[in-house]
Amino acid sequence: MASAATFFIYGLCIMFYFMMALLFRHRSGERLSLLVTVLMTVIGMQSIKDLFFIDESLYAAPATWGAITAVDMVAVPLYAFILIELCRPGYLTRRTMTVHLLPFVILPALLIATRIEIIYFIEVAWAAVYGFGYAVWALINIPRYHKQLKENFSYGENINLKWLRIILFSFFAILGLWIINCSVIDRHIENIYMAGTLLIWMLVCFFIYKHLSVIDELKNSPGAEGGGRHHAGTWDGNFDPPADDADALALRIHKLFHEERIFLNPRLKLSDIASMATTNRTYISQFFNRANGATFYEYVNRMRIEHASRLLVESSDRLEIIAENSGFNSISTFHRAFAKHFGCSPTAYRERARSTVPHHEP
Repeated sequence: MASAATFFIYGLCIMFYFMMALLFRHRSGERLSLLVTVLMTVIGMQSIKDLFFIDESLYAAPATWGAITAVDMVAVPLYAFILIELCRPGYLTRRTMTVHLLPFVILPALLIATRIEIIYFIEVAWAAVYGFGYAVWALINIPRYHKQLKENFSYGENINLKWLRIILFSFFAILGLWIINCSVIDRHIENIYMAGTLLIWMLVCFFIYKHLSVIDELKNSPGAEGGGRHHAGTWDGNFDPPADDADALALRIHKLFHEERIFLNPRLKLSDIASMATTNRTYISQFFNRANGATFYEYVNRMRIEHASRLLVESSDRLEIIAENSGFNSISTFHRAFAKHFGCSPTAYRERARSTVPHHEP
């Protein structure tokens, strides 16, 4: 019989995966949430199924082990779907997902029907190539995703790329553990694979759940597939707006930033500007990229830095207060943005600016 440790690990996995499925199910209406729900449910059901086969005799029966593992490989494209949705929200279609799933359905069916061992190794090889290929694809698409974020958000909390790279390399780790587990039929390797995957998924689910708040903003943003026309306004993003409209938009945005100082809102988004200017997000994004030569993120944070530089000279407030009053969510973000813009720290800037102010004799 399998060891108590194996049953304990499987019990933890089943409990965790179904808890995550329920948690993400409540975030209905978001494709990423739905994909995570499906994957967690599939892995949870696979774990329950494995409980009926976990036995020392299983590890001495390669044919049965291969058939069970081949069926489990249907989860591999689900991992890829999550990566795709993270890097290119709105890109996946039902047809695309069906095409991706077909090999992982046909090959196990052939293996079970024919018991030809080579089919198992073909599927393992295909799953490894497929998984590695989409991991590389994600690495290539992360810069594009970064650009898309800067066209829609003025802040980086929960939407920066560090967590996305963590998820990507976590999937690499899961893929590596899975390949080892498929290649070496051993109960201890199985325990390591299940426990390691569980720990990695705890980390992944944490970051994905935090990121769900920005998915809706990105799905129909400029550059997303299927973007085309938008609900507000009649201009199609594939063409330049009329000159009169462009001038009117420039005046509205100038007023919003220089008179109403909307950049002081730390959660400002491109869709907020579009709503205030009564136009669409594609129009606004084109304005920032073409007229100002900067992304929305860069433009807003440049305004915040210039505002903060005045506060540093004109007031004696602590840096935390100045950062907050300038629209920054955190002091660390303020320090990074300030150093990038001025080439020095806020404290050094304040000291240098004050040392150059002329002193008048009473």
